[in-house]
Amino acid sequence: MKVKSLTLLSLVALFGLTACGGAKFNTVDQIKSNGTLTVGTNAEFAPFEYIENGEITGLDMDLIKAYGSYLGVKVDIQDMDFDAALLSASKGKVDCAIAAVTKNAKREQTLSFSNAYYSSNQVVIVKDDSPYAALTTEDAILSTLTTNKASIGCQRGTTGQYYIEGDEDWEFDGITDSTCKTYDTGALAVKDLQNGKLDAVIIDSAPANIYVTKYEGVKVLPVVLTEEEYAIAVTKGNQTLVDSLNTFIAEAKSKGTFDEIVNKYFGE
Repeated sequence: MKVKSLTLLSLVALFGLTACGGAKFNTVDQIKSNGTLTVGTNAEFAPFEYIENGEITGLDMDLIKAYGSYLGVKVDIQDMDFDAALLSASKGKVDCAIAAVTKNAKREQTLSFSNAYYSSNQVVIVKDDSPYAALTTEDAILSTLTTNKASIGCQRGTTGQYYIEGDEDWEFDGITDSTCKTYDTGALAVKDLQNGKLDAVIIDSAPANIYVTKYEGVKVLPVVLTEEEYAIAVTKGNQTLVDSLNTFIAEAKSKGTFDEIVNKYFGE
């Protein structure tokens, strides 16, 4: 989902952090000694992280809390801007960042990552009565959006933004002659789509399927634009934490803990 690496890399350069490391970090032993795992997130991406009754909740939050229990420590979750969450992890201000973060080579220049714990993809939301509603292939969608010089919404800092605008590192060509409009949340983008201010919204399939149940007159097209994997980001070089997270993820999947968390938010 969230891939605003250009902004992140600019901020990293501003603070003088290099790809070879330099930021201090807490090893797993130090985290256990401190008794607290500090976590950065951006609680604007249901069902992975969101606010409910004043509390940060979601699939990612349940997963990282389960990891805290696995270590025997408290989990201090800090809600912040998505770019800030990744920057905080890269600088060692938090032990890790979990926020439906897409793992790729560009991000690995400034962060280390756990193994992937969840696979996702990008989809298109359109109005039921739009000229896009009957499209069933990626080529047809891109051609029609280009021909109509479409205005396309997305959540700021996500894969959707890179897909619309194009990015060489991510091997996205971009959608020609379209206008990309970014929003703080996907919900705001879908609301503008519903109100006729956008032609389409490109976003991860999980929140997309939630949004179309909440906003009348919109639908998800039956086409997958991209496939990606979510992983937990940690300070570059903190291999003890990476190894520990990988062991935990493997055990959570083999013992059914991860399936229980997923089913809680998506149903069996």
